Amino acid sequence: MLVVVALLCSATTSAVAAPSYPPVAPSPTDSGVSPMAPDPNPPLAGIAPDGHLVGGAALRSRGVIVPPHAPPLPTSLTAQGWILVDLDSGAVLAARDPHGRYQPASILKLLTSVTLLPLLPGKRVVTISKAAADAEGSRAGLVWNGRYTIDELFSGLLLVSGNDTAAALAEAAGGYQHTVDLMNEEARSLGAYDTFVQTPSGLDGWQQLTSAYDMALFLRAALAQPRFVAYDRAPTAQLPWQSVNGYGPVTMQNQNVTFLTTVPGALVAKTGYTDAAQHTFAGAIERHGRRLGVIFLRAQRQPTDQWQQAVDLLNWGFALPAGTRAVGHLETPPPAPSATVEHPSQSQVAALAHRGAARVHAGASWTYALIAAIALLAVSPLAWGLLRRPRGRTRTATATGRRSRG
Repeated sequence: MLVVVALLCSATTSAVAAPSYPPVAPSPTDSGVSPMAPDPNPPLAGIAPDGHLVGGAALRSRGVIVPPHAPPLPTSLTAQGWILVDLDSGAVLAARDPHGRYQPASILKLLTSVTLLPLLPGKRVVTISKAAADAEGSRAGLVWNGRYTIDELFSGLLLVSGNDTAAALAEAAGGYQHTVDLMNEEARSLGAYDTFVQTPSGLDGWQQLTSAYDMALFLRAALAQPRFVAYDRAPTAQLPWQSVNGYGPVTMQNQNVTFLTTVPGALVAKTGYTDAAQHTFAGAIERHGRRLGVIFLRAQRQPTDQWQQAVDLLNWGFALPAGTRAVGHLETPPPAPSATVEHPSQSQVAALAHRGAARVHAGASWTYALIAAIALLAVSPLAWGLLRRPRGRTRTATATGRRSRG
């Protein structure tokens, strides 16, 4: 049985110097430019600005950390850094290299959501820039000069990990760099001192790193926002018909629908992938009034998919005997209970999922009315030209590029 509990004395704590910010980035493994050559042993963090060890001394271990006399961990786990936490009490039940600093890939979109949701009303409509529509990596299918609601953009962000929707939301919040600055401020306010953000999408940046511990803080903060839960749990959503270039609606399928629909008590899930980060995962389950969350960094999807590895670890956590001692704790107090329902009803989820479809139908009705009006002017050559415009085509959101497939 793997049992590693690193206990550091108070003298060690006092000897640790307060880190600079952002924390130091790792060294590349060869002459390649990072993040294409990530350090296989990234720097250890877990030190707060005042010098204390975040989450408890045991979490400074780079190995596996489990309570004394705990049953063997699942053999399926592949992540280089991971953490299992009780999201309500803040207890860390087990971990591996929880303060090791790794590339987050698209699970960083949890922090994007936590930062921007309070700033952007869902019904606000924004126009998409060319830079956002052409974002690198996985895209939801936004159209340059198209118009979308914030609700639709968040659905694209969380259902299909759209980097185009991340860029559009950043622009709506005041600009790309401004949003990055806000995300770094939000991370520090949550006590996430291992994290430095350079992109709102999770695309790799040389200094952009986080830890399993920090991502657990972001997961807990995201679960406290009912809008996040509603977007993340919707099975499908649509981006509406656009008059620009005759583009039809885009159907978005939830990438984590299997986890959300087949795992008892599943709450939310988010996956990520880049070449440097490898596979990353964040997910949570509720059973018998208790919520556990898991974070995987630099994981593999073999021999089983990472969501199945997550279920194995979560089941292990729920099976721990009552009174099992935690190996650490999340220092930031849990967010205050929301005045609204924590977990949206099925009707709320369905409303969000089909809001885009309603706009599609409305757009189609308007189009048919316009065509009818033009038909009355058939004697005009201009009318004939309008009627000969290409008809819209329906698309499905697809992932492109290797560096971020969300």
